[in-house]
Amino acid sequence: MPFRSIVATPEELARIAVAFDEAWSEIAARVDPLSEPVQRERLASIIAELWRADPSVDLAVLAVQRFDETASKGPGES
Repeated sequence: MPFRSIVATPEELARIAVAFDEAWSEIAARVDPLSEPVQRERLASIIAELWRADPSVDLAVLAVQRFDETASKGPGES
């Protein structure tokens, strides 16, 4: 899981976890239940990447945007 590789304070880890929960609550209804574990992992990777780039951003909002952007692209698209 991507969060295992994050070195952060307990407060930062709590903020990351809350951002994940907030983002997932918005995304969950749109995800095929059979792909839920993979999609949760993808969301966690997105949040970790965003946090590493800039810990001060609104992780949940940006993570949902990135999740949606990357979900709509087909193979080979960037």
